[in-house]
Amino acid sequence: MATNRADTLDPALLRPGRLDRKIEFPLPDRRQKRLVFQVCTAKMNLSDEVDLEDYVSRPDKISAADIAAICQEAGMHAVRKNRYVILPKDFEKGYRTNVKKPETDFDFYK
Repeated sequence: MATNRADTLDPALLRPGRLDRKIEFPLPDRRQKRLVFQVCTAKMNLSDEVDLEDYVSRPDKISAADIAAICQEAGMHAVRKNRYVILPKDFEKGYRTNVKKPETDFDFYK
């Protein structure tokens, strides 16, 4: 079982013999983000203009799943435009689609 809100789990689930282990996966640092982008784009036909370092260095807190979704959306955007090459604007579209700026910061996400 996976959750972003461990504080909302029913205590009965946390009894010994059930879900008795909690494993936290922190958000990736810059090096890890770079590696995830490299793995996700390894088989993609990227334009020479695509600078993945731009997305790695952005201050937004994104998970590896977010990065995978960004890359997938970039590829799908290019396909929808009948292109075989993925352009920077495709990655920008994927980034905007998958990384939403929160309007308010809720305490339970900190």
